[in-house]
Amino acid sequence: MSICISEAMKLESFKNFKLLSGKNGLYNLIEKIGILDYEYADDNKGKFEKGDFVISSFLFAKNDVNLFYQAVKNLINEGVSGLGIKNIYFKEIPDEIIEYASERSFPIFIFDSICFEDIITEVMNSIRAVDYYERIESKIDMIIKKNISKSLKRELAYELNNLFKENIITAYCRERKHKDNVNIMRLLKISKDTELINEETSFFKYKHGIIIISTCENAADKRNLLITIESIIRNVGITECEYNIGISNYYLSLDELDKAINESLYAVRVSEISKNKTLFKDMGIYKVIVPFLNEIWLKDFCTNIISDLKSYDEKCNTEIFGTAVKYIENQGNIKKTAKNLCQHENTIRYRINKMKEILGMEKLNGDFYEQLSFAIKINNLLKDIL
Repeated sequence: MSICISEAMKLESFKNFKLLSGKNGLYNLIEKIGILDYEYADDNKGKFEKGDFVISSFLFAKNDVNLFYQAVKNLINEGVSGLGIKNIYFKEIPDEIIEYASERSFPIFIFDSICFEDIITEVMNSIRAVDYYERIESKIDMIIKKNISKSLKRELAYELNNLFKENIITAYCRERKHKDNVNIMRLLKISKDTELINEETSFFKYKHGIIIISTCENAADKRNLLITIESIIRNVGITECEYNIGISNYYLSLDELDKAINESLYAVRVSEISKNKTLFKDMGIYKVIVPFLNEIWLKDFCTNIISDLKSYDEKCNTEIFGTAVKYIENQGNIKKTAKNLCQHENTIRYRINKMKEILGMEKLNGDFYEQLSFAIKINNLLKDIL
């Protein structure tokens, strides 16, 4: 269990930390905090190890900067994550030390005011929180990815929250531009003070986002679950410009928690395309595509159609593929497609006929549109690998 230095820099105890060197090492992982309070010479190496973040006032080196320099070298050789220096005895750090550390992407900070114990407590609490959420993630993975019995599924659900009720809905909110867990941990903190999150609702970190599981006792109240979960999303500050948001269908049994969670994960994939909050029930054909997105048959079907269109464009310097995309976006409406592309309608008709020719579908009409639509929708989700 660990957090990276860049995440630690967002903590209250790091607010007065000033980075002096090693900005390329800010993603080094911190597993624990150590205090250097003695001369760090060859005979006491091994005190620190990879994953340690070291803090010190360098009292032992106040009259001999060479001891300071040697200690920094030893720490780097030990593979520690970084170094925080309390500016009691050194208000400024010698340039040769800063240069040496920078060349090795070793972060050195200088700070004042805060006690060592406060730093250690906050960082270790943050690391323990990460460990807790990693265990939560593993339980969610078991629920949604393993072929397990209903009884085990229910047992795992109650391990997540033993007050869950039978009627459920879930939402998954994933950061559009995920760098670290700072924003996610901030949302978790906010969620603890949100009155809408009652004992029957849970708010968890999952991968690069947040899973919200909302439940209620009575089936008659199930429609309020969508209102509740959308209110929670708004109240904790999750916005559509920063997060892809997917929401599942309602389910009347906790035994179907795996379906609810998976649906919210699938809906997020479509939200990445639409740039809007997506409800699973409104996904249309994507309900069929997304669950099987990693199947080789689906990828091959898409590749065979998309590659032929793109190859023709590259060979003939045309815009057949772009026209195909707009044609499907406009649900086969030639007039709208022509307007979007600033082309005459006859030009669009010509390009559509050319698509049929390229794909060997000249004699197909409705089937041509279905296949093209299916391929482009798959491509929308697989752009990064095609």
